[in-house]
Amino acid sequence: MQNFEKILLAYDGSEQGRVALRRTLPLLGAGEVEVHLLAVVPLTGAVAAAEGFYTESMYEAERERVEKILAEGVALLKGRGIDAQGHLRAGEPAHQITRLADELRVNLVVVGHQRRGVLARWWQGSVGASLLDRLDCSLLVAQACGEHEGADEGEDEQE
Repeated sequence: MQNFEKILLAYDGSEQGRVALRRTLPLLGAGEVEVHLLAVVPLTGAVAAAEGFYTESMYEAERERVEKILAEGVALLKGRGIDAQGHLRAGEPAHQITRLADELRVNLVVVGHQRRGVLARWWQGSVGASLLDRLDCSLLVAQACGEHEGADEGEDEQE
């Protein structure tokens, strides 16, 4: 496997995002890899605000929530001796992940995977699948592996 010098981790604080973060830790090595965490405020809020379904204050509350999640992810990595930089973007997640990966010239992008039914995947799409044709680097799609993942969850809750 190639050595990764720059890694971009899409982090949304969801269980899938936490799994991706935990699965990425062995690749990082203290100080050996440049690590970037990206949190994306979905554009759906901005679009809904324009249509009158979503107020500006609701969008700001969502942005603040995502900023807090990003700060927690960066703090978790720094607590493990890994220097990480956080990035906050607004828009469609796959597009924002691709843009930042290109800007930073990363070697690897890591995303979490949420198992869903065929209809849900058709309706909502898959960020991981849409990244395959967009990225110019490697892509790691991390997912929980059944009951074994639950044993790791206690570690995150204590940090």
